[in-house]
Amino acid sequence: MTKMNLPYGVTGGYYMPGEEPEPPSINKSKFYSLCKEIASKKQINCEILRDLNYNNFYAVKFFFKPEPVYVAVNIAHPYVAFCLADENGKFGSSFPLNFIDFRELADGFKGYKIMTVSDLNKPFILNEHEELRNVGSIKEQIKHWGPKTIGDAIFNYWD
Repeated sequence: MTKMNLPYGVTGGYYMPGEEPEPPSINKSKFYSLCKEIASKKQINCEILRDLNYNNFYAVKFFFKPEPVYVAVNIAHPYVAFCLADENGKFGSSFPLNFIDFRELADGFKGYKIMTVSDLNKPFILNEHEELRNVGSIKEQIKHWGPKTIGDAIFNYWD
């Protein structure tokens, strides 16, 4: 099993002024515009989700039948995941996310890394991520929140 490199800023929680560079960020307006363009091409509606309890990713709801598909993008890096609502029919109010592979939308996200369920469900072991393990704020967040998978670390609620 190949370890996935998690670049600086992908898990959030980098609040160490003077010790680390500012985390990178994606252009959310560009992401939202792309989602609207994809929805238009697919002749379906989409809704930008703005007021949910997460800070580590942006999300858009695509109104597919029989159930909507949600697209989440990490706020720091262009990692995209497709999700379904939780068992209560909600999205963004519970952890972890319900990841799926969804080819029907994947082709539209050129310039973004489409995360597969296989990648997202790989175990997250901080000691295996040299790029993250020496960042004090990340160690604290990981200890507190205990993400079990790569998906939990990339698309999280702890920021």
